[in-house]
Amino acid sequence: MQPDRASVSFAILGRPFTARNASTHLADWLRTFWDYPEHVVPRHPHVIELEAVASAPAASRDAWASKHVVVPGRTLAFRNAGRIWEMDDAGAGLRLELRGGASGIELWGCDGGGDLAALYHGLYVALSEALRASGLVPLHAAVAALGGETVAWLGASGIGKSTTLLNAVGAGWRAIAEDLCWLEPGTLRVYGWDRGVRCWPKTLHQLFPQLGEGQPMPDGKRLIPYDRLGADDSRTGILTRLAVLGRDTDGPSRWEPATAREVVKSLWEATGVPLAEGSREVAAAAVTRLSRLPVARLVLGNSAPPLAGAAGVWRDQALGG
Repeated sequence: MQPDRASVSFAILGRPFTARNASTHLADWLRTFWDYPEHVVPRHPHVIELEAVASAPAASRDAWASKHVVVPGRTLAFRNAGRIWEMDDAGAGLRLELRGGASGIELWGCDGGGDLAALYHGLYVALSEALRASGLVPLHAAVAALGGETVAWLGASGIGKSTTLLNAVGAGWRAIAEDLCWLEPGTLRVYGWDRGVRCWPKTLHQLFPQLGEGQPMPDGKRLIPYDRLGADDSRTGILTRLAVLGRDTDGPSRWEPATAREVVKSLWEATGVPLAEGSREVAAAAVTRLSRLPVARLVLGNSAPPLAGAAGVWRDQALGG
């Protein structure tokens, strides 16, 4: 092992994780995006191992099939041969192998010479797939809890999940996640998987001036850490209700009934597209179970959303009671 290399070990939602031969940059990246010690979860048998290697491993003898994965700002090209998924570009790449009760990742070229932005996007996809293989499902949603209810607000990027969450916090709700949770399908327990709420500076200035300017982010948004919002350290809960977000700036914000079609569509968009067939089956089962929760459509208009009061008030308004 080179002097500037190290092993990194921690648990990812109870899944033992080890990265060997990691550079300082890789170790910092792993801790930033994957080390959430506040989530105390019993040890899970699925083990995830990562190793930085000097060069790409020998090609598989199996036939390769291609698959493209869309991530923010780019499309990643993966190749698949049985249990192996691989991507590379100009000397930098990775190989993911799903081995039943374990997942292994080999990473090469992470010290330069390739498209490092694509490589780290690919590594995020690979680690997400390892968690999927262990039985978890990602859920891109804003989530908050109040009075025994935990609600996920679903919608496409830009629809208003962040502002809805901040409005909910102002109405007494406890923030769990602004953009991403990991879901245990069997229990519907979610774990917040971000560090704070990200908003555009104009939104903060006009709608939430009491929160200050926030921390600048690379994409131009500002981050409001969860401790500034009064969130507790656990940021977990069991989902009890869903809200599909819509937008109509010509009228006031309001609750409406949600159709089964838009609920299922929103859930599939929130869970994303996994690589492996087994992960798709787990996601399909999760979507089916989530779609049975009480649900309503929250139309964001030219007034603040009606989120004040206890969760029972939200339930009555959402379900027309």
